[in-house]
Amino acid sequence: MSAEYSGDRERFLQAAAMASAAAVILFEYPLARNIALMIGTMVANPDGMAEAAAAWKAPTEGADGLNFETIKQEMVKLKEQIEDKGFWKGPAWEVFSQAADTFIEQLGAAKKYHEGVGGGMHGIATLYHWASQVAMLVAAAMMGVALVKLSMFLLNVAVAMTVRGAINGILVSLGQVLRGLVGKQVKSVAVLTGIMLTVNGLCASLSQLFDKNRPKADYSPADLEYVSPKDKSGVGTLQAKNNGMPNLNTSMPSMGFF
Repeated sequence: MSAEYSGDRERFLQAAAMASAAAVILFEYPLARNIALMIGTMVANPDGMAEAAAAWKAPTEGADGLNFETIKQEMVKLKEQIEDKGFWKGPAWEVFSQAADTFIEQLGAAKKYHEGVGGGMHGIATLYHWASQVAMLVAAAMMGVALVKLSMFLLNVAVAMTVRGAINGILVSLGQVLRGLVGKQVKSVAVLTGIMLTVNGLCASLSQLFDKNRPKADYSPADLEYVSPKDKSGVGTLQAKNNGMPNLNTSMPSMGFF
């Protein structure tokens, strides 16, 4: 738990409760309800966001860590071993070599995006941290205005009208502050969501890269064909073409019509 962001969620909840109570007192002002609603939609957990950001920035830590550099080194080592021992030669080696190079390149991109998500999430945590303090100030101001409204019955009509106009002006200013803050939050979350979708898509493409580019021999001279594994085990099978039946297009003699 980060000391900087501890208590932010509770501050949001307190601000939402205070603003809702003030909105009940200020029932004559529709803007008061809108402000209370905006504060309610801002409730979040910046402390949890900061912890998640730290995990994205340092994915090698923990039991489920992901060390991009280690994976890259292991792939380079595997490529060198296959080349030195001659497991694959000719076209098969070329296909594997290209797939390995592409994998290593995409792995570097995945690392950058991974770190980008961490930085973006930390920025959003900071934004929500300050938003919690602004929300509390706005809620406190609303409650102060609500208390003034309760005391209006002690004032004469002229003064009460002046106070009513002042209350409306204060609520308009508070609403403008919150609208700008909510707009920044929405934009930040949208950008981060786009980055995370890119990371997920990139990781999915990495998992399919080798299966797609796996070298496959040509068994057509033996009337056999290679069938990819269904369970993703990496081991395919050889099966007779056309289930072992003769190919009518090639085995029947021509009748001379064509």
